[in-house]
Amino acid sequence: MLATTLHAAAATSDVPLLGYAVMDRDHVDSVALLQAACDAPAGELRAPFAAFAKHLREHFARENALMTQHGFFALHCHKDEHARVLNVVGTMEAELAEGKEDRARLYVTEHFPDWFHTHLATMDRVTADFLAQAEG
Repeated sequence: MLATTLHAAAATSDVPLLGYAVMDRDHVDSVALLQAACDAPAGELRAPFAAFAKHLREHFARENALMTQHGFFALHCHKDEHARVLNVVGTMEAELAEGKEDRARLYVTEHFPDWFHTHLATMDRVTADFLAQAEG
């Protein structure tokens, strides 16, 4: 159900905003690229998934750098979660390179949306609030 909600929420105005511009832009872009991967026809997921994966690497690197720069108290926990997701994404890319699409398709339609929703509401919410206060 959440996957359908996020899938339907690809309109940028429907992405939950945290009030921290860099993170909000990355989240809007994440949902747009996720939508493109979800919409890819059977047998054509590799390229949109690669664009999604590239964005996630850049997105998480920006967030990690901001957390490091401002001494975020939960830096290691948040960075470790990013690393865990990127490890899964790398596994999905390897499977797609072998022509195996089933698990990557399930990942973009169900697993990632569930994770992303929770991550935004918890770790990213706290991080955005911390960064806004640190820079304010």
